[in-house]
Amino acid sequence: MAAIVGVIHGSLFHLIFGHELSELSAGLGLGVVGGIVGGALGSAIPPAVLAIGEANLISTTILAWSALALGRLLRIC
Repeated sequence: MAAIVGVIHGSLFHLIFGHELSELSAGLGLGVVGGIVGGALGSAIPPAVLAIGEANLISTTILAWSALALGRLLRIC
């Protein structure tokens, strides 16, 4: 579930900040990686108010957008 949330955030990031279609794949990849790491980190903290199954949406969102922002700073996406 965290990977799907990462894809959604990667797509949204490209929709807002993207310029070229070639940046989409990097954005999706970074969103998925950030989402999975956020999901793993979110499972270690107590249950959150916003959760889908085991995926903590708050930590998944924060880490996905952090990975995307870092990728933007490094000119990856």
